[in-house]
Amino acid sequence: MNSSTLVQARVKDAVSLDPAVATDGLSLNVSIEVMRGLLKFKPGSFDVEGALAKDWHAGDGGKTWIFNLRPDLKFSDGTAVDAAAVKFNFDRWREPKNPYAGTQPFSYYISMFGGQPGIIKDVSVLSPSSVKFTLTTPFGPFLRDLAMPSFAIGSPAAIKADPQKFAQQPVGYGPYTVAEWVHDDHITLKANPGYTDAKPAYQTVVIRDIPDQATSVLELQKGSIDGLSDPRPEDAKSLAAVGALHVYQQPANNVAYLALNLERKPFGDLRVRQAMAYALDLHAIVQDLYGKGAQVADTWVPVGMDGSAAPVQAYPHDVVKAKALLAAAGFPHGFSTELYYGTAPRPYLPEPQRIAEAIQAQLKQAGINVTLSPFEWAVYLQKIKNGEHPMCLIGWTGDNGDADNFLYTLLDRDSAVKGAAQNYSFWRDPAFHALMIEGQRTVDESKRKALYERAVAIVHADVPAIPIVHTTVPVVWKTSVSGYVPNADTIIYYELMHPAETK
Repeated sequence: MNSSTLVQARVKDAVSLDPAVATDGLSLNVSIEVMRGLLKFKPGSFDVEGALAKDWHAGDGGKTWIFNLRPDLKFSDGTAVDAAAVKFNFDRWREPKNPYAGTQPFSYYISMFGGQPGIIKDVSVLSPSSVKFTLTTPFGPFLRDLAMPSFAIGSPAAIKADPQKFAQQPVGYGPYTVAEWVHDDHITLKANPGYTDAKPAYQTVVIRDIPDQATSVLELQKGSIDGLSDPRPEDAKSLAAVGALHVYQQPANNVAYLALNLERKPFGDLRVRQAMAYALDLHAIVQDLYGKGAQVADTWVPVGMDGSAAPVQAYPHDVVKAKALLAAAGFPHGFSTELYYGTAPRPYLPEPQRIAEAIQAQLKQAGINVTLSPFEWAVYLQKIKNGEHPMCLIGWTGDNGDADNFLYTLLDRDSAVKGAAQNYSFWRDPAFHALMIEGQRTVDESKRKALYERAVAIVHADVPAIPIVHTTVPVVWKTSVSGYVPNADTIIYYELMHPAETK
């Protein structure tokens, strides 16, 4: 294999390479190599450092932020990375009727910043190299949110020329450019000659889509690919015994869960939702279907994150209690419903069909008859964003190390917007919302921790969805490849990687 080319396999194609539109890690892992935002996370952590910005400071008690840009940066189309470009991108996301918005909603902006325009009141150009953000209120997660791949800055010229083409071939400032995207087959990245930071060792990165995981394992063993994302637990275990391969474990920063759509009967009844929780044997699911590093989710947020110390535990498996709750809710003989799930394996759902079948079998013991409805990944995402599902099996990988990114993004009423939803339960609890807003406006970390613990307790009691598992995520690379850094957001920074014999 050419030593200047890196080939990685994964199970599914990207959905969109416009990072402001994408909500899946498959897409964002590509776009982050092509576009950078004002800030970024240091590899291997959620510590914030400058990307397009060289420095920044707050004013007015955290209600204003000024970012000074690095000089002389160019987008890959040769146009300037300047304050006007930053303003253009944020206005595109903020304004519901912006002429360059395209046809897809900016779900991440809506869910992270409280709608459109949300908490960002204004973005103004102070000089070609200085941009000012004015917020409606101090916002605790602001810098971490800006460091997320979703808020990378694109070339205004490219977006204005064709917003739809931009989603297929984005133009930004990053170590690579998109040379080719053959849908459901591969994406080819080429080193960006205009990138002025450390040049990547691999001049070409090919990201292949191989849906059949057995095939990708064979390709890895034959040497036709260099690495593999999200292998099945049993494959990760067997590959770890191969001397020419190294299995890395990315930190647990995710949750898989069963969302119950409260707008679909009978899930508006708390007793039914509680019955669902008691009917599931989460320990059996995790033990049988997950690998190393997986643990039953007592709360929505991973261990160690604000809110994870809330005094709650996963509902115990109790079929008798589940049946009694169903009878009290008017379903003495149970009921029938439907479970949507995406067929593509994800870090938190390594074998979605088997996990869905396990849920189906366990619920049947309580008298709940479940029809399974699998969908191709992109179709699935749009259906659940539209609220078409009675129940859906889904998950989340944290973007910024902040509990707000789990609780507010996945459960708040601001995220329950049909067509752009990330709150797939369409649960709109006012007390929970008040805690989320207070947490965002609070910069005292001890106070935020207490607020999120209260929020977790509310969710646990009202059961809009059932968290199942937090799990580490395996990634496999040949030992001839060096420089891979496991990241809790599962992003792979190809520009840091290099052949093992070079330093």
